[in-house]
Order: sequence, then C-alpha cells, then structure tokens
Amino acid sequence: MVKIEITQQKGYNFLWIDDYLWMWDIPGETECQEELAKKAYGDVLNIGYGLGVIHKYLKENPKVKTISTIEKHKEVVDKCKEVFGEVIGEVIIDDFYNYSGDRKFDCVIGDAWAEVHPKSLKDYLKFKKNAQKFLKNNGKILAWGQDYFEYLLNQKRHQC
Repeated sequence: MVKIEITQQKGYNFLWIDDYLWMWDIPGETECQEELAKKAYGDVLNIGYGLGVIHKYLKENPKVKTISTIEKHKEVVDKCKEVFGEVIGEVIIDDFYNYSGDRKFDCVIGDAWAEVHPKSLKDYLKFKKNAQKFLKNNGKILAWGQDYFEYLLNQKRHQC
C-alpha cells in the first residue's frame, strides 16, 4: 500500500506519493496539461491520474469522445475523489506496463514520470514503446515533456 497525500499551499495542490512530491497544479503545470489536452481527440487513454488536471481539460475539449486512464495506485484515485469530489472518466487500476487490454485509442497521453529531466528519458522511451500497443491506426502519442525528450533523442542520433 502506498501513502498518498494531497496538500495545499497558497491555493495550489501538491500530490505526494510515499513522501515524494509527484505532481502539483501550479500555473506552469496546468498550462502544459491544457496544451496536451488541446491536441487530443477521439478516444483518449491517459497514463496516470495524478491530480486530474489534464482530465478537466480533456473533458472541456469537444474533439474528445471518451477519457480512460490507467492508474497504478487506487489510493491516488480515492484521494482525488475525497479531495475534489469527482474523478473524471473511466479509471483502470493497473500498471500500464503490465496492462493487457485490447481496446485501441486515438490518443495515448503519458505523464508517468516525476520530472522532465534527462534521467527520465528511459521512462519516456518505455512509455512510448508500450503506448504503440494501444493506438488505433494513425493514432497519436502525446506526453508531458515530449518536445524535450524528443530533442534529447534527436541529439543522441546526431552524435558521433
């Protein structure tokens, strides 16, 4: 069992998982999540519920038909429901990397790493590879920090 806390400071929420600061809803974070949600369409699979920030924006996007999320920790979902009064979309409690569902999605959105940092590149690559299994033909993978991670990958390709 994991320890989940949502603390509040100066009007913002901070998600702690086992005493590790995992996510927050400060303006810089919500702007990034809103931009991802604007690019989404059709049936969307999101990896990680977090504070449900992207879910609010996906719900507002008229191009999005359905929202499904794979969340590893049921306690995160329970705490969000307790604190915010709702959980948006269908939530599947499972580890994304072990999940074996056969439903396909127009968009798969990843936000399953704590930092946009070079040390998280391997997590991004693992997500990207696994996400392919859940995409419809011509589907789209979106991710928090994607531009940065793709930049790092491009730099590695051009090194001698």
